[in-house]
Amino acid sequence: MTVEYLVLGIMLVVLGGVQTWLRHGPKGRALRRQQEELARRRAEALVRESGRAGEVNTMSGRTRYGGIPGANRAWTAWTAILGGVSIALGVLLVVLGVLGR
Repeated sequence: MTVEYLVLGIMLVVLGGVQTWLRHGPKGRALRRQQEELARRRAEALVRESGRAGEVNTMSGRTRYGGIPGANRAWTAWTAILGGVSIALGVLLVVLGVLGR
């Protein structure tokens, strides 16, 4: 069982590192800024076309995700911690594998 723990732990550490780098690295920040600008322009176009300002969160200029205020932020916050969680679980599996448990 220790070999499986080591292999799975190393895979989790690598995948968590890649996910963290993609999210918080220079390309990830640029992509997020680009997506936020696109969402802002779409929200403005929606308001112009429909004339209903109630569908747009005026504080951030973004449309509400699924009609639930703040749902987009909750999803973003949840995915932001996944890299760290997978690294922590991977290190735990590696330690258990080395200890032979």
